[in-house]
Amino acid sequence: MSSRSALRGYLLVFTATVFWGGSASLAKFLFTTHYDPLIIVQTRLSLSFLLYVLYFAVKDRSVFRVQPRDLKDFFFLGVFGLAATNFAYYYTVKEATIATAIVVQYTAPALIMVYAVFISKEETLNGMKVIALVLSLIGCFLTASGGDISSIQLRGWSLVSGIASSVCFAYFVVGSKHILRRYSVWTMLLYAFGFGTLFWLVVNPPWEIAAQGYGANDWGIFLVFAVSSILIPHTLFMLSLNILDASRASIAGTLEPVVAIFIAFIALGEVLNTVQILGAAGVLSAVLLLQLRPNALAARKALDGE
Repeated sequence: MSSRSALRGYLLVFTATVFWGGSASLAKFLFTTHYDPLIIVQTRLSLSFLLYVLYFAVKDRSVFRVQPRDLKDFFFLGVFGLAATNFAYYYTVKEATIATAIVVQYTAPALIMVYAVFISKEETLNGMKVIALVLSLIGCFLTASGGDISSIQLRGWSLVSGIASSVCFAYFVVGSKHILRRYSVWTMLLYAFGFGTLFWLVVNPPWEIAAQGYGANDWGIFLVFAVSSILIPHTLFMLSLNILDASRASIAGTLEPVVAIFIAFIALGEVLNTVQILGAAGVLSAVLLLQLRPNALAARKALDGE
């Protein structure tokens, strides 16, 4: 992988985190008005799926073609990777704290690295990657909690849901990486969104949604949130997985809480303390270290060729 390709991959991840981080502030605003968090989470995935279907039905129907034997992989990715991650994350937010949900979910890069290095053996372990992982984990904790250990409250069912959100997110990244070897980003997301949508329809059936009496303005808001929080960032992140290995992409993805707190500071007037700034610097340092590694490898190859 060249340094230019790696940089393109990290830029894709960074852009995805900008949308994810920005949508966090938008979600908080929507939650504090009159929208049920369940309907926000459900419609953002369902509407993204419908937009994908409509677009590719006109643009490129080959995206719909898959081998029947692969449908189970898409099912597991959509239900246990995508929908379950969201469900477990928001349940942890409800039962514990936002800081708890963020910190626990972003231990996923460690799980991804362990799997990729020791189980699938798709990646090699190096000091730079380990340092970047540690920096990102510490940075996420400081950014989300402000250094207040009491804000991390894993107990009762939030302990189960918190761990589940991390494991499911790790599975989503690793599973996506495997499917992308056989299918395009568009096909993978189309079916993952589709099976995830079916999951939510079981949890919250259509007639329950209809009973809420949402109008055209409400659905317009749901559509904007779907595009900004799922459709665009997930597409960008999956494109990055075509370039970066799973552990690097997931570590770079820990920029999301950093972006989220800065957007909340600017847009919502939330407090940003010194500890959070230090945490943000730690995450940024981790991403920079990851980018230095491809440059070092490229330079070494150039020397070997001389």
